[in-house]
Amino acid sequence: MRRPARVHGHLAAIAAALAILGAAAACDTPETSPTATSAGVAGVAEVPAPPTATAIGITTMTAIPTGTATASPKPAGSPTATPTPKGTSKATATPPASSRATATPQATATPTASKGTPTPKATATAVASATGAPTASPTATPRPTPAPSATASPSPAGGRPHILVIVEENQSYAATLGSCGSGTPDPYWCSLASEYASMTDWSGVEEPYSLPNYLALTGGSTQGCTDDTCSSPGDITSQDLGGQLSAAGIPWTAYMESMPTACDTDYSDGSDPTEYAGWHDPWVYYQDDMPPNACNVLPYPGAASLVSALDSSGAPDFVWITPNLCDDGHDTCTTGEIPQLDGWLSATLPGVLSSSWFADDGTVIITMDNGPLTTGVGGTIPLTVISANARGHGNVATAGNHYGTLRSIEEAYGLPLLGSAGHASNGDLSALIG
Repeated sequence: MRRPARVHGHLAAIAAALAILGAAAACDTPETSPTATSAGVAGVAEVPAPPTATAIGITTMTAIPTGTATASPKPAGSPTATPTPKGTSKATATPPASSRATATPQATATPTASKGTPTPKATATAVASATGAPTASPTATPRPTPAPSATASPSPAGGRPHILVIVEENQSYAATLGSCGSGTPDPYWCSLASEYASMTDWSGVEEPYSLPNYLALTGGSTQGCTDDTCSSPGDITSQDLGGQLSAAGIPWTAYMESMPTACDTDYSDGSDPTEYAGWHDPWVYYQDDMPPNACNVLPYPGAASLVSALDSSGAPDFVWITPNLCDDGHDTCTTGEIPQLDGWLSATLPGVLSSSWFADDGTVIITMDNGPLTTGVGGTIPLTVISANARGHGNVATAGNHYGTLRSIEEAYGLPLLGSAGHASNGDLSALIG
């Protein structure tokens, strides 16, 4: 009976020892909890893992790093979850949508070697990607377009117009075209005024002297002149119509009846009524029109030679004629001032009006420098426009003066408007030209 009791005692001791060892083994095994990882999703903030947490990638005793999560940008306010691999715990929080910044977290698991079971440390690296407010593309502010000093008019499709200007002297509208009818002293001129266009309210700009009116008609200014001796040939340095035409390559010629030589500068008034009067020749006062710059002022060759020149291959586009003191109505001649003037027109114009030059967009303007003093400053003067566009108009009551005549010529050639020609209040004949 003693041996069995002893055996049972040993067995009890062994069982107790095993229980103690089992308890000790249980105490040496650390508790584990799943590691909170961030799913790298744009717009999803990471929930940090507890400090003592051990990240277990899979259900084994060996920790496997979860790696680095990358984010695919999405529009703010519309987060999209990236699928999480099996075995990885994910805690996500969806913040309010923001239009300014998007946080892109990156989770990196760094394994740390230790005896027994390695315990990886979870390291969360948040990378903030700032998305700024939309930047408006710069919009160019339009610059004001400077207004041009003058606008060039396009030349007619058939080429530049042909214009002839004839300037007479010292007769009023009332004494000439204002008294047309039976017994009129100027029947030929009256017939032209009736067939084409006759301005009934046109005037000079200065009275009683001629030169200020001629300068206004060719340069847009009287140049401060109030008499016929205020300036000398070649004194005026500002540009005139002749200088404009030359600069634009438009051929032109000014014919002076009884002028002895081209660009002659003799402006004395002798006793011979057929004499060339220099103050009736405005072109020689401008440096632009005198040698060595140019010399387009020639002696008048007579009616037949004029037509030949106009119909030649080198014909000028612009022509000016100043008759001598007898033929322009300035002085009393054998038949009187106005009849002599009318006789010169009737001898000169028929050949011009039947020329090929006139047929090719031609215009003839017959005007006066100034009227008698009693009719006001500059006086109401006769002015007739002869052209295809002027045909049939008869009397035209539009008001204007020499500046308006210059304006119309410059517009016809597409030239800048000089001085007072730029003022529309001085009239415009453009609708009648060509």
